[in-house]
Amino acid sequence: MSTSTKSGIARLLEIAGSKKWLLILSGTLVLLHAFMALIPYIIIFYILQELIQFGTATFITYNYLLWALMAIAVSFILLYASGMASHVAAFNILYELRCKIAEKLGRLPMGYINNSSTGALKKILADDVERIEEFVAHSIPDFVKGVALPVIIITYLFFVDWRLALISFVPLIIVFVFVTVVFSSKENKEAMQLYHDSLEKMNAGIIEFVHALPVMKIFGQSASAFSKYNDEVQRFDQLVKEWVKRQSPPWAVFMSFINNATLPVLALGLYFYFQNSLTLPVLFLFLILGVGYIRPILALSSLGSQLSMINMGVKRMDEILFQTKEQIGGDFPFPNTAAIAFEQVSFAYDEGIRVLDNVTFQMKPNSITALVGPSGSGKSTAAQLIARYFEVNSGTITIDNTPIQSIQIEALYNHISFVFQDNMMFYQTIRENIAMDGNYSDHEIIKAAKTARCHKFIQKLPKGYDTHFGDKGIHLSGGEQQRIQLARAVLKDAPILILDEATAFSDPENEQQIMLAMNELIKDKTVLIIAHRLSTITQADQIVVFDRGKVVGNDSHSELLQNCPVYQKMWNAYTRSKDFSIQL
Repeated sequence: MSTSTKSGIARLLEIAGSKKWLLILSGTLVLLHAFMALIPYIIIFYILQELIQFGTATFITYNYLLWALMAIAVSFILLYASGMASHVAAFNILYELRCKIAEKLGRLPMGYINNSSTGALKKILADDVERIEEFVAHSIPDFVKGVALPVIIITYLFFVDWRLALISFVPLIIVFVFVTVVFSSKENKEAMQLYHDSLEKMNAGIIEFVHALPVMKIFGQSASAFSKYNDEVQRFDQLVKEWVKRQSPPWAVFMSFINNATLPVLALGLYFYFQNSLTLPVLFLFLILGVGYIRPILALSSLGSQLSMINMGVKRMDEILFQTKEQIGGDFPFPNTAAIAFEQVSFAYDEGIRVLDNVTFQMKPNSITALVGPSGSGKSTAAQLIARYFEVNSGTITIDNTPIQSIQIEALYNHISFVFQDNMMFYQTIRENIAMDGNYSDHEIIKAAKTARCHKFIQKLPKGYDTHFGDKGIHLSGGEQQRIQLARAVLKDAPILILDEATAFSDPENEQQIMLAMNELIKDKTVLIIAHRLSTITQADQIVVFDRGKVVGNDSHSELLQNCPVYQKMWNAYTRSKDFSIQL
């Protein structure tokens, strides 16, 4: 996997792309703000000199006050403009970065997505990206100000009195050493790594905990009984406590020194003053400016830990953005016919035990093929390989003699419809859930809904097709959601249709409606059905029987009953289950 050769602020500026000019503008404006913010203090120095020399305010004194007020006004305007530029840049960078990550995730194989926990992906897209906004919008201007203002002040103070300037320079050295030693240490980097790992695992535990709430309530379980959630939260809590305990002593010493940094300047300044080698206005100037530059520098000390966290987040983003497992299609358009062939296809998840082992079978155009077999025999995996959810380890899958890797990836997706076993409804209107962002007219959407046998129950919803799924009080049964999925497939009208246990969550009434909808949906298509209810596929053109990743039978229902022991066993078990009843 290739990654960016840059890190830290250089990598963030690389991520900023064209928006880095806004950041440069923001930095320039805050630099000018630092100059203007210094002017009122210098003017106070000259006013004190005037008052001591003449004993009363003069015309020049009032002019000084006017210039000071003007400098303060200009300083605030520059600071506001700098903040506007950095915030506009930050929000645009966040938008583009989230789009890039989401776009990249859409091109990665499902194997990569499945190996990444939902909590980890949520943390990257939400937390890590959001942390960049705070850094770009606030920390970069603070960084420029924290570097520029001390340099400007120390340079000016050296021209006023080099002796006190040297003493004033000491806190700057202390801050630099503290940030370098504490926040750039190997121990701190390892702590940041552990922090991010623990936070990702805790996020994953929280998501799983929320999904498991209905089951937990039924069995009277509390949050502490949910071991994964409880353990990860406690581990994260312990990690943060240990880090705070380790960082608190040096931080306390550092803050004590910084908050009392005035004392050396005051002591030496009073000594020079009573030795008549220092004027009172100069002493006041150093008491104000000699340690006044510390405040923006303190922001740099916290910037060290913030930058460490951001670097770790950016590293995780780069693991996605520079992921080399991206699915890339060929140059061929989708073939004229949807004849699908598996030729000695083998596949294993993460180089583990083979899920498919030298699987070979063909699907003729406009035919129905059913995949059956015990749970875990590889049926769903075989179907997902057609849509390139994963890449085969060996062998080939072809459509009309064209390897699927040679077909343009967009063309492949556009010509395959998938009705999943698990229903996926988006928090959008029913109309949008059916159209899936496609450019379809209301007439086409309603026609598809009628074909999928879901038009009637949609009309009964509070706002019909404009009802927002997920609104309070809006519920659809599993069978109704399944019919919404069928409506999507009807609307897409792709030549290849894959039905993965399409009636899994349906009651008898919904199952009948779904079967009627499927009878219309499968017309003139190459259909692959994965089913456990064998009665639904007895009329299929061919039934491919899987067992432990191998094809052990491929024929019609009647022939398999005669010559396939695995299918015979499955059919006998199915027929016995129909006669089962609870004896009261």
